[in-house]
Formats: sequence, C-alpha cells, structure tokens
Amino acid sequence: AGWDGGSAGDSGAASGDYDGDGTSDIAVFRPGSGLWAVRALTRIYFGGSSDHPVPGDYNGDGTSEVAVFRSATGLWAVRGLTRLYFGALGDLPLPRDYNGDGTVEAAVFRSGSGLWAIRGLTRLYFGGSGDTPVPGYYSGSSASPAVFRSGSGLWAVRGLTRLYFGALGDTPVPGAYGGGDWLPAVFRSGSGLWAVRGTTRFYFGGGSDSTVPGDYSGGGIDRAGVFRPASGLWAIRGLTRLYFGRPGDLPATR
Repeated sequence: AGWDGGSAGDSGAASGDYDGDGTSDIAVFRPGSGLWAVRALTRIYFGGSSDHPVPGDYNGDGTSEVAVFRSATGLWAVRGLTRLYFGALGDLPLPRDYNGDGTVEAAVFRSGSGLWAIRGLTRLYFGGSGDTPVPGYYSGSSASPAVFRSGSGLWAVRGLTRLYFGALGDTPVPGAYGGGDWLPAVFRSGSGLWAVRGTTRFYFGGGSDSTVPGDYSGGGIDRAGVFRPASGLWAIRGLTRLYFGRPGDLPATR
C-alpha cells in the first residue's frame, strides 16, 4: 500500500492556526519565562521551564489553543479550556485528531514499551525503543499511529502500510506536501535535503535548523520550513524569510 495524495487531509484547524484563518502561524514558546509569541497576533504567558508546547484544536472551534504538557506529572494544561493528567515521566506528547471528530485528543507514546495511549479512545502497542513516533493524517481525516525507524528507513503506519524511505540520521517530516493525505518525508540536516516520497526532492536549510513544515499559505498544502534558533530565522520555502524569536525558543507551529 502507499499514498496518492487523495482528497482528505488534516482534520480541523491547520496545524498551529491560532486565529482560525486556515493557515499555520509562526509562533514560539520560551520555556524560561512561559512566553508564547504568535507573530502579528499575540504574546501571552502560559507554562514554564519544564513544559513541552502542545498547541492544537482541543475544542473543535477551528483554532489552535495554547497548551503545555508537563512530563514530570503528566499534566496537560490547555489555556482557557482544561487541565488534566494523562501520561507519565518520559512520555512523548502527540496530540492529534485520532477519531476524525474535528478535535485533537491528548495522547502519549512510551518508547520503552511502544505504548500509545490516546485519551478517551484506546491503548495499544506499536513500535518501540529507538523509533520516532510520526502520527499523522495518512489516510482520511483521522490520525494514525505511526513510527519511523531511522536505522533502516522503515515507516510503519498502523493499519495502513509498511515501507522504506530515508536513512540513518534523517529527521522525519511527514505532511500534506501535495495536498490531501500526508506523505512520508525526511530532512537530512547535513546537506539540507528534503525528500518527499513519490513527489519531490530539494535542498532547503541544514545544520542546526529545526524543521517546521506547515500550511503557511492556505489551501491545505504543506510547505517546507525551518527555524534557526541561533538567529531566530524562519524560512518558509517559496514564501518568506523573517526573524522571530531568539536562542532557546521552541517553535510552536507543529
């Protein structure tokens, strides 16, 4: 099985869409102070030094809410909406819309055992130690648990497919690069290579850049993007280059 870029795509708001306009916003989280800064929109304080940013559309209103996950206690705090406990120390937070209802669910991946726990839906085992979790909208409007195994280039999407794409050291950057369903894709930092399975290969960014793909221009099509923490540079392929943020900031778009 594979992907053909069908008509269905990411459910709900565009990833990191803080104002509901259908595009991903450039945003950073500053752990030291808890600052969230969304370009041309807002600056607020929420969370702190040990928190992970987990923005998402938790209430189905078409916009992403500011939210943090505190691994030490399993706390999920969604600004203006809720506080709940789900997960444990060392879990990776992976909020997505796993049932296609237009809202994201709190979810975690426990790499030591391969446990996926999706709040209110399911607990299952898929993948394991050393795998990078890459859940996404590979088939329709609900997210599927998935892993990337860098050592072999294996992509495994639960209930859908297993294939090989990429190599040791690649960073997985799946997304809706052709519109519609997500496609497996990798970023090779040493050379700046982006490779999207069955679609394209190009060079953009490199070195210590953080990958920030997203739908920055609307239309449901993701663009390659990088954030350079040392300088605060955001570069979105084919669209813009600008400076927003500073060293130590974490991108809060996807």
